[in-house]
Amino acid sequence: MATRGGAIINIAGTTPVDDPEYRYKMPAVFGKIEGRGNGIKTVIPNIDDVAFSLHRKPAEVNKFFGCELGAQTSYAADTSRAVVNGAHTDATLQSLMHRYIENFVICPNCRLPETEYKIKSDCIYHRCAACGCKDMLDMNHKLTTFILAQDKKAKKEGKKGKKGDKKDKSKEKKKDSDEEYKKAKK
Repeated sequence: MATRGGAIINIAGTTPVDDPEYRYKMPAVFGKIEGRGNGIKTVIPNIDDVAFSLHRKPAEVNKFFGCELGAQTSYAADTSRAVVNGAHTDATLQSLMHRYIENFVICPNCRLPETEYKIKSDCIYHRCAACGCKDMLDMNHKLTTFILAQDKKAKKEGKKGKKGDKKDKSKEKKKDSDEEYKKAKK
């Protein structure tokens, strides 16, 4: 994990967990400010490690920062580069991360970060692997529209991949049959 100073902290929402033997850990979020003047931006170099420890996508975590700060964000998956426009301190980013964890990661019933999303009819539910609780997220947050859009995009790409496979197979069959026909003709 690429963390500054190796800072590993407990995964906790807005209420801190002071247990040194706590099972759920994550690297502390830090930002690197680039540019100056009107083009200043904060790059978050360890967004992949943070998102991995939370079992979420880096683009989603980065988008949360943008929603809360009112700033434009971008995430390039090929280079793992997360950018939030504006100059933001490490403390600001970490407090926002705790708020994200509280709202989108921690189970509201057992308070453990073992949830995954279940999307059903444009509603997002937490499904906890620890206690089995199924609870709906606050659908008024801006990030929920991003999560729904990403889910629809992923489903659409999945369907395209399946259709593409069928087309490729039919083309291969036709190509094979054409080759067999040519061989038989000779």
